[in-house]
Amino acid sequence: MVNSAAGALILHGFTSTTASMQPVADAVRQAGYEVEMPLLPGHGTRWEELALTRADDLFAEVDAAYGRLASRCQTVVPIGLSMGGALALWAAASWGSAGVAAINPGLRLTPGLGRIARLLATVRPSVASIAGDIANPEVTEEAYGRTPVRAVAELNEVFRRTRAVLPYLECPVLLLRSARDNVVGSASAQLLTRSVPKGQIQEVILRRSQHVATLDYDAELLQRRIIRFIGEVSVSPAG
Repeated sequence: MVNSAAGALILHGFTSTTASMQPVADAVRQAGYEVEMPLLPGHGTRWEELALTRADDLFAEVDAAYGRLASRCQTVVPIGLSMGGALALWAAASWGSAGVAAINPGLRLTPGLGRIARLLATVRPSVASIAGDIANPEVTEEAYGRTPVRAVAELNEVFRRTRAVLPYLECPVLLLRSARDNVVGSASAQLLTRSVPKGQIQEVILRRSQHVATLDYDAELLQRRIIRFIGEVSVSPAG
């Protein structure tokens, strides 16, 4: 039974946990909106578990979480960071959301890296962590200390499926992009802006933050823009 006007589906990034998105979730709740923030399969335990997780598992959990939130809210706005940004875009296109917010979204790996990861995983199960790209030295990201190589191939599949649905994305997009991002760089954001009509995207540059912008110097700005965006896309035609 729907009992709230709007809610946010909040999705964390690859190898990370919901802790990276907790400040966003708290701000959204304080603004009076519902929140659904799943811990994605393979995360929050051991990197070896993520190595066994498939792209299908991630999509299934996002789909289920969206459904849970949609049962409580008239409007659902997916919000995601990095891999979570890709999953948020996928959910918005799949469900026909009123809007979607993507924070430093990942949409493609270096060409060939997904195939190489599948081959390399048999001889080198993990590599150094990609977590913790934060400008503020007083903040750390809760994430795996190693990156499972097999999971990189599945991440590539997440990105591929998301790119495939971008042409069907018809809702407003809030793109929050760090000026300096040592994890996904600018290629994914450029792909998104090329794939979606210009008037459909609101782009905000986070000039003091790096990849994990939700925990970085621009966190409050990011939260304000997200809350404003939810309000904008949640307004009914009658006003």
